[in-house]
Amino acid sequence: MAARSFLGAGDIYIERLVAGVSQGLVGPIYAEKFEIKPNVEKKESTSKGKNDYGQVLESVSIAKPAELTLELKEVVGDILVMAFLGTSTTLTQSSGTMTDQAFTAKKGFWVPLNHKNLTGTITIENSGGTVTYVENTDYVLNRDMGWVKILTASAIADAATLHASGTYGAASGSVISGATQTEVRAKIFFDGKNQADGSMCQVTVWEAIVAADSAFDFLANDFGTVSLKGSMKTPVGKTEPFIVELQPVA
Repeated sequence: MAARSFLGAGDIYIERLVAGVSQGLVGPIYAEKFEIKPNVEKKESTSKGKNDYGQVLESVSIAKPAELTLELKEVVGDILVMAFLGTSTTLTQSSGTMTDQAFTAKKGFWVPLNHKNLTGTITIENSGGTVTYVENTDYVLNRDMGWVKILTASAIADAATLHASGTYGAASGSVISGATQTEVRAKIFFDGKNQADGSMCQVTVWEAIVAADSAFDFLANDFGTVSLKGSMKTPVGKTEPFIVELQPVA
C-alpha cells in the first residue's frame, strides 16, 4: 500500500547553461530545500449592483510562472559561481623563482608582490643588493597572499626601492568574477525518494532562471548555504516547465 504522506530525501544535480551551452552536469549536491510553487492570479468581476454589491459575478484563474527555491548546503565550484552571479575561469600558477623583483616600500602598509604562495626563504634587499633586511624585524610577510609590509620601526626609508627574491609554490583552482551576470539559467534534477514507503520521486526542471535570494556570509557562525530563487521556463518542444515522476515500490 502506498504511503499517504511524503517525507522526502534526495540529491540535486545542476547543469548550468551559459548562452544556451551546457557547462556540464554536476552533482550529487546536498540541499536543505528544493521547493516548487505553482502560481495563479485570480481575476474576479464583482458587482456594484444595488442589492448584490461586492458579490462575485465571474472568476478566472490565470496561470503565472511557477517559483523555484533552492537552498544548497554544498558550497563549492559552480554553486558559488551561481551565488555570486559570476563567471568562472581557471586559476593556474606554476611554481617558480623570483629574482630581484623591484617594489616600492610603503612603511606600515602591505605591498603586493607578483606571486602568491611564497615558500622558503624570501630575501628583501636594498636596490643595490648591499643590504639584506631581516624578516620580522624590518618587514613581515603574508606568504599566502604574496604581500610584504615594511615595519614602521625599520630603518628602511619610506618609498625606498627594494628587491625581493625567493620561491613561490604552484596554485590551481578557479577564479570567480562576481556580479558579471544578471541571472543563472540551469537544468535542475532531483533524484529522490519518499522515506515513508521508499518510493522513488524524480523531478526535472527543464530550464530555471534563478538568482541569489540572500547574501553569502563568509564569516557566518554556522555552515553557509546558498539560497537561489526564481522561475521556470517552458522551453521549445516542451509543454510544461517541470515534470515529477513517481515510481511506487515494486
